[in-house]
Amino acid sequence: MLVDSHVHLDMPQFEDDLEEVVERAEKVGITEMLNASYDKASLGRTVALTERFDKVYGACGIHPHDSKDFDKETEGVMKRFLLRKKILAVGEVGLDYYRDLTPRDVQRDIFRRQIGIALYFRKPLIIHSRESFDDVARIVEEEGAGEVGGIFHAFSLGEDELKLILRMGFIVGIGGPLTYKNSRLPEALRRLPSDAFVLETDSPYLPPHPHRGKRNEPAYVALVRDRLAEIMGVEPGDIERASHANYMRVIHRSKPKKASMTYELKGALYLNITNSCTNNCTFCPRSEGNYELYGENLNLIVDPSAEELVEEARQKISSGGYREIVFCGFGEPTSRLDDILKIARELKSLGLPLRLNTNGQGNLVHGRNIVPELEEVFDRVSISLNASSKNEYLTLCRPDFGPKAFDAVIDFIEKAAASKMECIVTALDIPSVDMDACRRVVDGISGVQFNVRRYRFVKERL
Repeated sequence: MLVDSHVHLDMPQFEDDLEEVVERAEKVGITEMLNASYDKASLGRTVALTERFDKVYGACGIHPHDSKDFDKETEGVMKRFLLRKKILAVGEVGLDYYRDLTPRDVQRDIFRRQIGIALYFRKPLIIHSRESFDDVARIVEEEGAGEVGGIFHAFSLGEDELKLILRMGFIVGIGGPLTYKNSRLPEALRRLPSDAFVLETDSPYLPPHPHRGKRNEPAYVALVRDRLAEIMGVEPGDIERASHANYMRVIHRSKPKKASMTYELKGALYLNITNSCTNNCTFCPRSEGNYELYGENLNLIVDPSAEELVEEARQKISSGGYREIVFCGFGEPTSRLDDILKIARELKSLGLPLRLNTNGQGNLVHGRNIVPELEEVFDRVSISLNASSKNEYLTLCRPDFGPKAFDAVIDFIEKAAASKMECIVTALDIPSVDMDACRRVVDGISGVQFNVRRYRFVKERL
Protein backbone atom coordinates (compact mmCIF):
# COMPACT_ATOMS: atom_id res chain seq x y z
CA MET A 1 0.00 0.00 0.00
CA LEU A 2 2.96 2.38 -0.38
CA VAL A 3 2.22 5.59 -2.25
CA ASP A 4 4.70 8.20 -3.45
CA SER A 5 2.60 11.35 -3.46
CA HIS A 6 5.09 13.57 -5.31
CA VAL A 7 7.42 12.64 -8.17
CA HIS A 8 8.77 14.23 -11.35
CA LEU A 9 9.40 11.16 -13.50
CA ASP A 10 9.16 13.23 -16.69
CA MET A 11 12.46 14.98 -15.93
CA PRO A 12 15.57 14.18 -17.99
CA GLN A 13 17.24 12.43 -15.03
CA PHE A 14 14.95 9.44 -15.75
CA GLU A 15 15.07 9.33 -19.55
CA ASP A 16 17.59 6.46 -19.68
CA ASP A 17 16.05 4.04 -17.15
CA LEU A 18 12.47 5.04 -16.46
CA GLU A 19 11.12 1.52 -16.92
CA GLU A 20 13.59 0.17 -14.36
CA VAL A 21 12.77 2.97 -11.93
CA VAL A 22 9.08 2.11 -12.08
CA GLU A 23 9.86 -1.60 -11.70
CA ARG A 24 11.93 -0.92 -8.57
CA ALA A 25 9.08 1.13 -7.16
CA GLU A 26 6.69 -1.74 -7.71
CA LYS A 27 9.08 -4.22 -6.08
CA VAL A 28 9.06 -2.30 -2.77
CA GLY A 29 5.25 -2.30 -2.84
CA ILE A 30 4.39 1.09 -4.32
CA THR A 31 0.85 1.01 -5.68
CA GLU A 32 0.67 4.60 -6.94
CA MET A 33 2.90 7.54 -7.84
CA LEU A 34 1.62 11.08 -8.37
CA ASN A 35 3.61 12.96 -11.03
CA ALA A 36 3.45 16.71 -10.45
CA SER A 37 3.93 18.98 -13.45
CA TYR A 38 5.76 22.28 -13.13
CA ASP A 39 5.84 24.08 -16.52
CA LYS A 40 3.84 24.08 -19.76
CA ALA A 41 5.84 21.29 -21.39
CA SER A 42 5.60 19.05 -18.34
CA LEU A 43 1.80 19.20 -18.45
CA GLY A 44 1.77 17.05 -21.58
CA ARG A 45 4.59 14.82 -20.36
CA THR A 46 2.66 14.15 -17.14
CA VAL A 47 -0.42 13.09 -19.08
CA ALA A 48 1.75 10.84 -21.27
CA LEU A 49 3.19 9.15 -18.16
CA THR A 50 -0.31 8.42 -16.82
CA GLU A 51 -1.13 6.74 -20.13
CA ARG A 52 2.10 4.75 -20.21
CA PHE A 53 2.13 3.41 -16.64
CA ASP A 54 -0.88 2.03 -14.77
CA LYS A 55 0.48 3.12 -11.39
CA VAL A 56 1.33 6.69 -12.36
CA TYR A 57 -1.27 9.41 -11.85
CA GLY A 58 -0.85 13.12 -12.39
CA ALA A 59 -1.24 16.66 -11.09
CA CYS A 60 -1.32 19.59 -13.49
CA GLY A 61 -0.06 23.01 -12.49
CA ILE A 62 2.68 25.59 -12.99
CA HIS A 63 5.48 25.87 -10.44
CA PRO A 64 6.22 29.37 -9.08
CA HIS A 65 9.60 29.30 -10.85
CA ASP A 66 7.77 29.18 -14.17
CA SER A 67 4.67 31.19 -13.30
CA LYS A 68 6.00 34.15 -15.37
CA ASP A 69 5.19 32.02 -18.44
CA PHE A 70 1.61 31.27 -17.39
CA ASP A 71 -0.72 32.55 -20.11
CA LYS A 72 -4.18 31.85 -21.52
CA GLU A 73 -2.86 29.03 -23.69
CA THR A 74 -1.22 27.35 -20.68
CA GLU A 75 -4.39 27.79 -18.66
CA GLY A 76 -6.42 26.20 -21.45
CA VAL A 77 -4.09 23.20 -21.61
CA MET A 78 -4.32 22.78 -17.83
CA LYS A 79 -8.10 22.86 -17.88
CA ARG A 80 -8.33 20.30 -20.69
CA PHE A 81 -6.00 17.93 -18.88
CA LEU A 82 -7.84 18.32 -15.57
CA LEU A 83 -10.83 16.66 -17.23
CA ARG A 84 -8.84 13.44 -17.58
CA LYS A 85 -9.60 10.61 -15.17
CA LYS A 86 -5.99 10.10 -14.03
CA ILE A 87 -5.25 13.78 -13.43
CA LEU A 88 -6.19 14.07 -9.77
CA ALA A 89 -4.90 17.43 -8.54
CA VAL A 90 -3.71 20.94 -9.36
CA GLY A 91 0.00 21.22 -8.76
CA GLU A 92 2.76 21.88 -8.19
CA VAL A 93 1.71 25.47 -7.45
CA GLY A 94 2.59 28.06 -4.83
CA LEU A 95 5.29 30.60 -4.02
CA ASP A 96 9.09 30.39 -3.95
CA TYR A 97 10.93 33.39 -2.53
CA TYR A 98 14.24 31.53 -2.24
CA ARG A 99 15.26 31.73 -5.89
CA ASP A 100 12.84 34.43 -7.04
CA LEU A 101 12.93 33.22 -10.65
CA THR A 102 9.60 34.96 -11.20
CA PRO A 103 8.72 38.37 -9.70
CA ARG A 104 6.86 37.86 -6.44
CA ASP A 105 3.78 39.82 -7.47
CA VAL A 106 3.46 37.59 -10.55
CA GLN A 107 3.91 34.47 -8.42
CA ARG A 108 1.12 35.57 -6.10
CA ASP A 109 -1.23 36.40 -8.98
CA ILE A 110 -0.69 33.07 -10.76
CA PHE A 111 -1.01 31.18 -7.48
CA ARG A 112 -4.42 32.78 -6.92
CA ARG A 113 -5.48 31.97 -10.48
CA GLN A 114 -4.50 28.32 -10.10
CA ILE A 115 -6.36 28.07 -6.79
CA GLY A 116 -9.37 29.33 -8.70
CA ILE A 117 -8.92 26.55 -11.25
CA ALA A 118 -8.71 23.97 -8.46
CA LEU A 119 -11.90 25.31 -6.91
CA TYR A 120 -13.69 25.26 -10.27
CA PHE A 121 -12.69 21.66 -10.99
CA ARG A 122 -13.01 20.61 -7.33
CA LYS A 123 -9.48 19.22 -7.38
CA PRO A 124 -7.09 19.22 -4.40
CA LEU A 125 -3.96 21.37 -4.51
CA ILE A 126 -0.30 20.33 -4.32
CA ILE A 127 1.34 23.40 -2.77
CA HIS A 128 4.99 24.45 -2.93
CA SER A 129 6.13 26.94 -0.29
CA ARG A 130 9.76 27.98 0.13
CA GLU A 131 10.63 30.96 2.32
CA SER A 132 7.13 32.23 1.55
CA PHE A 133 4.88 30.54 4.08
CA ASP A 134 3.17 33.66 5.44
CA ASP A 135 2.08 34.77 1.98
CA VAL A 136 1.11 31.23 0.95
CA ALA A 137 -1.06 30.81 4.05
CA ARG A 138 -2.66 34.23 3.60
CA ILE A 139 -3.56 33.54 -0.03
CA VAL A 140 -4.84 30.05 0.76
CA GLU A 141 -7.18 31.50 3.37
CA GLU A 142 -8.25 34.50 1.29
CA GLU A 143 -9.07 32.33 -1.73
CA GLY A 144 -10.90 29.67 0.30
CA ALA A 145 -8.58 26.90 -0.89
CA GLY A 146 -9.49 24.81 2.14
CA GLU A 147 -12.70 23.90 0.30
CA VAL A 148 -10.67 21.49 -1.83
CA GLY A 149 -7.71 21.00 0.51
CA GLY A 150 -4.65 19.13 -0.60
CA ILE A 151 -1.01 18.65 0.36
CA PHE A 152 1.65 21.11 1.50
CA HIS A 153 4.45 19.34 -0.35
CA ALA A 154 7.96 18.93 1.12
CA PHE A 155 7.03 20.16 4.58
CA SER A 156 10.12 21.53 6.33
CA LEU A 157 8.78 24.07 8.83
CA GLY A 158 7.91 24.03 12.54
CA GLU A 159 5.06 23.00 14.78
CA ASP A 160 3.23 26.34 14.55
CA GLU A 161 3.19 26.21 10.75
CA LEU A 162 2.07 22.58 10.88
CA LYS A 163 -0.89 23.49 13.07
CA LEU A 164 -1.91 26.31 10.71
CA ILE A 165 -1.70 24.00 7.69
CA LEU A 166 -4.00 21.51 9.41
CA ARG A 167 -6.41 24.28 10.46
CA MET A 168 -6.62 25.43 6.85
CA GLY A 169 -7.79 21.96 5.79
CA PHE A 170 -4.57 20.58 4.32
CA ILE A 171 -2.15 17.79 5.18
CA VAL A 172 1.64 17.66 4.76
CA GLY A 173 3.98 15.72 2.50
CA ILE A 174 6.97 14.18 4.30
CA GLY A 175 10.07 13.33 2.28
CA GLY A 176 13.78 12.61 2.32
CA PRO A 177 14.93 15.52 4.54
CA LEU A 178 13.30 13.75 7.47
CA THR A 179 16.14 11.21 7.34
CA TYR A 180 19.00 13.73 7.41
CA LYS A 181 21.30 13.73 10.42
CA ASN A 182 20.65 17.32 11.51
CA SER A 183 17.03 17.53 10.41
CA ARG A 184 14.72 19.62 12.57
CA LEU A 185 11.68 17.78 11.24
CA PRO A 186 11.54 15.07 13.95
CA GLU A 187 10.88 17.76 16.57
CA ALA A 188 8.35 19.58 14.37
CA LEU A 189 6.46 16.34 13.74
CA ARG A 190 6.44 15.03 17.31
CA ARG A 191 2.69 15.73 17.65
CA LEU A 192 1.74 14.98 14.04
CA PRO A 193 -1.65 13.22 13.85
CA SER A 194 -1.72 9.97 11.94
CA ASP A 195 -4.38 11.34 9.57
CA ALA A 196 -2.37 14.43 8.57
CA PHE A 197 0.48 13.27 6.32
CA VAL A 198 1.49 11.48 3.16
CA LEU A 199 4.88 10.11 2.13
CA GLU A 200 6.75 11.50 -0.87
CA THR A 201 10.17 11.52 -2.53
CA ASP A 202 10.09 14.58 -4.85
CA SER A 203 12.18 12.44 -7.19
CA PRO A 204 14.70 13.17 -8.61
CA TYR A 205 15.33 15.68 -5.81
CA LEU A 206 15.90 15.41 -2.03
CA PRO A 207 17.01 11.78 -1.76
CA PRO A 208 16.86 10.25 1.74
CA HIS A 209 19.88 9.02 3.66
CA PRO A 210 21.98 7.07 2.64
CA HIS A 211 21.42 8.22 -0.96
CA ARG A 212 21.90 11.93 -0.30
CA GLY A 213 23.78 13.60 -3.17
CA LYS A 214 22.48 11.06 -5.71
CA ARG A 215 19.37 10.92 -7.84
CA ASN A 216 16.23 10.21 -5.86
CA GLU A 217 13.62 7.70 -7.03
CA PRO A 218 10.20 6.49 -5.82
CA ALA A 219 11.52 3.21 -4.32
CA TYR A 220 13.31 5.27 -1.66
CA VAL A 221 10.00 6.34 -0.15
CA ALA A 222 10.31 3.19 1.96
CA LEU A 223 13.25 4.82 3.77
CA VAL A 224 11.10 7.84 4.63
CA ARG A 225 8.39 5.49 5.89
CA ASP A 226 10.83 3.65 8.14
CA ARG A 227 12.24 6.85 9.66
CA LEU A 228 8.80 8.30 10.32
CA ALA A 229 7.81 5.04 12.03
CA GLU A 230 10.78 5.45 14.39
CA ILE A 231 9.79 9.02 15.20
CA MET A 232 6.13 8.20 15.81
CA GLY A 233 6.87 5.03 17.76
CA VAL A 234 4.93 2.66 15.51
CA GLU A 235 5.65 0.00 12.91
CA PRO A 236 6.50 0.82 9.26
CA GLY A 237 3.29 -0.92 8.24
CA ASP A 238 1.29 1.49 10.41
CA ILE A 239 2.87 4.49 8.63
CA GLU A 240 2.31 2.89 5.25
CA ARG A 241 -1.36 2.22 6.00
CA ALA A 242 -1.90 5.76 7.30
CA SER A 243 -0.19 7.44 4.37
CA HIS A 244 -2.18 5.39 1.89
CA ALA A 245 -5.48 6.14 3.61
CA ASN A 246 -4.70 9.86 3.82
CA TYR A 247 -3.67 9.98 0.17
CA MET A 248 -6.86 8.22 -0.92
CA ARG A 249 -8.99 10.55 1.20
CA VAL A 250 -7.33 13.80 0.10
CA ILE A 251 -6.30 13.08 -3.50
CA HIS A 252 -8.80 10.46 -4.68
CA ARG A 253 -11.63 11.86 -2.56
CA SER A 254 -12.43 8.34 -1.39
CA LYS A 255 -15.39 7.79 0.89
CA PRO A 256 -14.82 7.11 4.61
CA LYS A 257 -13.86 3.52 5.31
CA LYS A 258 -16.20 1.22 7.14
CA ALA A 259 -15.58 1.32 10.89
CA SER A 260 -13.05 -1.27 12.02
CA MET A 261 -13.98 -3.82 14.67
CA THR A 262 -10.35 -4.88 14.96
CA TYR A 263 -7.16 -3.22 13.75
CA GLU A 264 -3.40 -3.62 13.85
CA LEU A 265 -1.14 -1.14 15.62
CA LYS A 266 2.45 -1.46 16.87
CA GLY A 267 2.41 -5.18 16.16
CA ALA A 268 -0.64 -5.82 18.35
CA LEU A 269 -4.23 -6.66 17.45
CA TYR A 270 -6.64 -4.10 18.89
CA LEU A 271 -10.31 -4.84 19.51
CA ASN A 272 -12.54 -1.79 19.02
CA ILE A 273 -15.03 -2.62 21.76
CA THR A 274 -17.24 0.48 21.92
CA ASN A 275 -17.46 4.21 21.25
CA SER A 276 -19.39 4.80 24.48
CA CYS A 277 -17.33 6.42 27.21
CA THR A 278 -17.78 7.84 30.70
CA ASN A 279 -15.28 10.60 29.89
CA ASN A 280 -15.56 13.45 27.41
CA CYS A 281 -11.88 14.31 27.14
CA THR A 282 -10.84 17.59 25.56
CA PHE A 283 -8.00 15.83 23.73
CA CYS A 284 -10.02 12.93 22.31
CA PRO A 285 -11.23 12.97 18.66
CA ARG A 286 -14.04 10.49 19.44
CA SER A 287 -16.80 13.03 18.75
CA GLU A 288 -15.31 14.44 15.56
CA GLY A 289 -16.68 11.75 13.22
CA ASN A 290 -14.84 9.58 10.66
CA TYR A 291 -11.56 9.88 12.54
CA GLU A 292 -8.89 7.54 11.23
CA LEU A 293 -6.08 6.17 13.38
CA TYR A 294 -3.25 5.00 11.15
CA GLY A 295 -5.73 4.39 8.36
CA GLU A 296 -8.41 2.68 10.45
CA ASN A 297 -11.83 4.25 10.99
CA LEU A 298 -12.66 3.81 14.69
CA ASN A 299 -16.06 5.52 14.68
CA LEU A 300 -18.44 2.67 15.42
CA ILE A 301 -22.08 3.34 14.66
CA VAL A 302 -23.17 0.21 16.51
CA ASP A 303 -21.06 -1.77 18.96
CA PRO A 304 -20.03 -5.11 17.43
CA SER A 305 -21.26 -8.22 19.17
CA ALA A 306 -18.93 -10.40 21.21
CA GLU A 307 -19.32 -13.13 18.59
CA GLU A 308 -18.35 -10.77 15.74
CA LEU A 309 -15.26 -9.57 17.58
CA VAL A 310 -14.13 -13.11 18.41
CA GLU A 311 -14.64 -14.34 14.86
CA GLU A 312 -12.72 -11.47 13.26
CA ALA A 313 -9.93 -11.62 15.85
CA ARG A 314 -9.50 -15.35 15.28
CA GLN A 315 -9.31 -14.83 11.51
CA LYS A 316 -6.60 -12.19 11.80
CA ILE A 317 -4.60 -14.01 14.46
CA SER A 318 -4.54 -17.17 12.33
CA SER A 319 -2.19 -15.34 9.95
CA GLY A 320 0.26 -14.86 12.84
CA GLY A 321 2.61 -12.04 13.71
CA TYR A 322 0.80 -10.34 16.60
CA ARG A 323 2.51 -9.90 19.97
CA GLU A 324 -0.63 -9.27 22.06
CA ILE A 325 -4.38 -8.62 21.94
CA VAL A 326 -5.55 -5.25 23.25
CA PHE A 327 -9.13 -4.52 24.35
CA CYS A 328 -9.49 -0.85 23.57
CA GLY A 329 -11.65 1.37 21.41
CA PHE A 330 -12.59 5.02 21.37
CA GLY A 331 -14.85 4.35 24.33
CA GLU A 332 -14.51 2.59 27.69
CA PRO A 333 -14.33 -1.23 27.29
CA THR A 334 -15.47 -1.98 30.86
CA SER A 335 -18.86 -0.47 30.04
CA ARG A 336 -19.35 -3.81 28.23
CA LEU A 337 -17.96 -5.90 31.09
CA ASP A 338 -19.82 -9.15 30.39
CA ASP A 339 -18.86 -9.01 26.72
CA ILE A 340 -15.16 -8.32 27.24
CA LEU A 341 -14.95 -11.13 29.79
CA LYS A 342 -16.63 -13.48 27.32
CA ILE A 343 -14.34 -12.40 24.47
CA ALA A 344 -11.24 -12.70 26.65
CA ARG A 345 -12.14 -16.25 27.68
CA GLU A 346 -12.64 -17.19 24.02
CA LEU A 347 -9.31 -15.69 22.90
CA LYS A 348 -7.25 -16.82 25.90
CA SER A 349 -6.63 -20.19 24.29
CA LEU A 350 -4.75 -18.57 21.40
CA GLY A 351 -1.74 -18.08 23.64
CA LEU A 352 -1.26 -14.32 23.21
CA PRO A 353 -1.14 -11.91 26.17
CA LEU A 354 -4.41 -10.02 26.72
CA ARG A 355 -4.27 -6.34 27.67
CA LEU A 356 -7.16 -4.13 28.76
CA ASN A 357 -6.96 -0.38 28.12
CA THR A 358 -9.30 1.48 30.46
CA ASN A 359 -10.01 4.87 32.04
CA GLY A 360 -10.22 3.14 35.42
CA GLN A 361 -13.87 3.94 36.08
CA GLY A 362 -15.19 0.38 35.76
CA ASN A 363 -15.94 0.09 39.48
CA LEU A 364 -18.01 3.27 39.31
CA VAL A 365 -19.87 2.03 36.24
CA HIS A 366 -20.82 -1.30 37.85
CA GLY A 367 -21.06 -0.28 41.48
CA ARG A 368 -18.64 -3.00 42.63
CA ASN A 369 -15.01 -4.01 42.46
CA ILE A 370 -14.58 -5.67 39.05
CA VAL A 371 -10.81 -6.21 39.33
CA PRO A 372 -11.16 -9.84 40.56
CA GLU A 373 -13.16 -10.64 37.42
CA LEU A 374 -10.66 -8.90 35.17
CA GLU A 375 -7.58 -10.59 36.62
CA GLU A 376 -8.97 -14.02 35.81
CA VAL A 377 -8.65 -13.36 32.07
CA PHE A 378 -6.37 -10.36 31.45
CA ASP A 379 -2.60 -10.41 31.73
CA ARG A 380 -2.18 -6.65 31.75
CA VAL A 381 -4.26 -3.58 32.45
CA SER A 382 -3.31 -0.13 31.20
CA ILE A 383 -5.08 2.71 33.01
CA SER A 384 -5.25 6.23 31.55
CA LEU A 385 -4.66 8.81 34.28
CA ASN A 386 -3.86 11.92 32.23
CA ALA A 387 -4.03 14.35 35.18
CA SER A 388 -2.29 14.99 38.48
CA SER A 389 -5.26 16.26 40.50
CA LYS A 390 -9.02 16.09 40.81
CA ASN A 391 -9.50 19.58 39.38
CA GLU A 392 -7.19 18.92 36.43
CA TYR A 393 -9.00 15.65 35.73
CA LEU A 394 -12.36 17.43 35.75
CA THR A 395 -11.07 20.06 33.33
CA LEU A 396 -9.34 17.72 30.88
CA CYS A 397 -11.39 14.52 31.06
CA ARG A 398 -14.83 15.93 31.92
CA PRO A 399 -16.11 12.68 33.49
CA ASP A 400 -19.82 11.85 33.60
CA PHE A 401 -19.32 10.89 37.25
CA GLY A 402 -18.09 14.38 38.15
CA PRO A 403 -15.72 15.07 41.08
CA LYS A 404 -15.80 11.50 42.43
CA ALA A 405 -14.28 10.07 39.24
CA PHE A 406 -10.64 10.93 39.99
CA ASP A 407 -10.63 9.28 43.41
CA ALA A 408 -12.33 6.24 41.91
CA VAL A 409 -9.60 5.98 39.27
CA ILE A 410 -6.90 6.06 41.96
CA ASP A 411 -8.76 3.37 43.91
CA PHE A 412 -9.00 1.24 40.76
CA ILE A 413 -5.26 1.65 40.18
CA GLU A 414 -4.53 0.49 43.73
CA LYS A 415 -6.73 -2.59 43.34
CA ALA A 416 -5.31 -3.42 39.90
CA ALA A 417 -1.75 -3.06 41.19
CA ALA A 418 -2.51 -5.57 43.95
CA SER A 419 -3.96 -8.07 41.47
CA LYS A 420 -2.33 -10.74 39.32
CA MET A 421 -2.33 -8.39 36.34
CA GLU A 422 0.63 -6.29 35.26
CA CYS A 423 -0.50 -2.75 36.03
CA ILE A 424 0.50 0.16 33.78
CA VAL A 425 -0.61 3.75 34.40
CA THR A 426 -0.27 6.19 31.52
CA ALA A 427 -0.58 9.91 30.89
CA LEU A 428 -0.61 11.92 27.67
CA ASP A 429 2.14 14.54 27.54
CA ILE A 430 -0.33 17.36 26.95
CA PRO A 431 1.65 20.62 27.14
CA SER A 432 -0.43 21.93 30.06
CA VAL A 433 0.02 18.77 32.16
CA ASP A 434 3.03 18.16 34.42
CA MET A 435 4.20 14.60 33.75
CA ASP A 436 6.30 14.50 36.94
CA ALA A 437 3.24 15.48 38.96
CA CYS A 438 1.24 12.68 37.30
CA ARG A 439 4.01 10.23 38.12
CA ARG A 440 4.01 11.30 41.77
CA VAL A 441 0.30 10.46 42.05
CA VAL A 442 1.10 6.77 41.62
CA ASP A 443 4.68 6.68 42.94
CA GLY A 444 3.59 5.29 46.30
CA ILE A 445 1.50 2.49 44.82
CA SER A 446 3.49 -0.75 44.74
CA GLY A 447 3.38 -2.68 41.47
CA VAL A 448 2.59 0.25 39.17
CA GLN A 449 4.56 1.00 36.02
CA PHE A 450 4.17 4.59 34.79
CA ASN A 451 4.40 5.36 31.04
CA VAL A 452 4.14 8.67 29.20
CA ARG A 453 2.17 8.61 25.93
CA ARG A 454 2.66 11.09 23.12
CA TYR A 455 -0.15 13.62 22.70
CA ARG A 456 -0.98 14.37 19.07
CA PHE A 457 -3.01 17.23 17.69
CA VAL A 458 -6.68 16.73 16.90
CA LYS A 459 -7.02 18.59 13.60
CA GLU A 460 -10.61 19.60 14.17
CA ARG A 461 -9.74 21.28 17.48
CA LEU A 462 -6.70 23.32 16.50
